[in-house]
Formats: sequence, structure tokens, C-alpha cells
Amino acid sequence: MLLLLSGEGPSDLGRCAMPVGQCDGDAFEAGPMAALVDQIIQDVLKFSVLKDVPTRLRYIAKQCLSDVADDLRGNRRAVSLTGKKQGQETGYFMKMAWSYGKLALQIEADEDDSAVAVFFRDTDGTHSIRDGAWAEKWHSIERGFGRAGFERGVPMLPKPTSEAWLLCAAKSSPYQACSALEDLPGNLGSSRHPKKELARAFGEEKSSAELREWLEGHPFEPDSAMEMGSYRAFRERMVEVLNTVRGRA
Repeated sequence: MLLLLSGEGPSDLGRCAMPVGQCDGDAFEAGPMAALVDQIIQDVLKFSVLKDVPTRLRYIAKQCLSDVADDLRGNRRAVSLTGKKQGQETGYFMKMAWSYGKLALQIEADEDDSAVAVFFRDTDGTHSIRDGAWAEKWHSIERGFGRAGFERGVPMLPKPTSEAWLLCAAKSSPYQACSALEDLPGNLGSSRHPKKELARAFGEEKSSAELREWLEGHPFEPDSAMEMGSYRAFRERMVEVLNTVRGRA
């Protein structure tokens, strides 16, 4: 199995150690969300990609997906992904997932192996989340993977940001009333942004590496966290895809 990861930066899934479009696990600096993904793999497949087979991991930067999207847009047979029924933002999510799916198929062919592709984006980083926005973005990612013909894509779409998921485990009463965390403001200027709430829970603002190390030492409790709808959707899809891969073995 190949594990493909694509996110927004070091604070979520991680980044390549060097400024390149793609890197494998040996040249990958894992973020906290990569540790969370790996914990689910350990639960289902009983091994760690990060620790046991890092060369089976490929990180793909946002710019790399944008370059693939530009190539697809240059193909006359490719039609626009943004129409009257689809806003610019959700069209962007669909375009990036379409590009990712196409790239995943190419990597599968090159490596002669099945790939699981995790696509991370925060739901909101600028304003309050209107009703239905999370679902629209989730379905846009699904449609993008579907358009590419790639069947093992996994949206990872925390609401409002990944820090809300971590806060569920780190707050003074871990895993209690976590659904309310999804209603925290996504605007970084807010005093109640999940990143600031997480820093208060720890008594300091931890680096991405420190958050990953903390999560490795305090494995996420999935059954307790399923109260958060955005986490539940991600985990259920991730487990579904991993079981598909296991069935191919």
C-alpha cells in the first residue's frame, strides 16, 4: 500500500524537508494530522507507515496539485469545474481533488501498488462557517476524486480547523462535549479560534513537531471523538478505504 498525503502545511499533515513538490517519508516532516492518520492505519492494518515503511509514503504539496490542475485545464477535453450551481471556493476544492486523483492514479501505475490518498483542508480560516458549508466542501472533494476515476480518496476536513480535533483530546475534560468545538470561530483574529484555545489548554503554543510528538504519546481515542461530525466522517471514510486495500492483499 502507498499512503499519499496532501495538506496545507506543517501545522496539519506536514511538509517536505526541502522545497520540492513531492517527497517520500524519509524526506517528510510529519505534522500532527499525519500522526493521526497513521494511528488509524495501525488500528486497521496493524503497522505504521511513518515508522515501519516510510518509503511507502508520498507527500504532495499544494503547488504540485496546482501544477497538475493547470495541465488539466490546458486539455481541451477538460471542462470548467465551476458553474452556476457551484461556487468558486467549492470549485477549487473539486479541482484540487480532481488533480490529486489523477496524480494518484499515475503514482499507482508507476509503483504498481494501490494508493490511499488523504486530502486535508481546514473547513474555514477566515469567517464563521455558514450552515451547509462543510458538507458542500466535503462533497466537492468527493466529486473531484470521482471525476478523476480514483476510488480511494479520503477527505480530511476538520471543522473549523485541525486544532479543534486536537483540543478535543487536550482540554481539561478530554473528549467531553467535543461537538461544541466544531462551532468555534475559524477567524484567526478571534480570541476563541481553536489554535488559541489549544494553546490555552497546553499553557503554551506548541510547534507542529511538538503537537505530533504529544499525539504520538497520547493516541487519539476515536470512539470518544466521534461526537465531532467532521472527525467521524473522516475516520469512517479512512477505515472504509483501508479495509478495501486490506481486501486486495
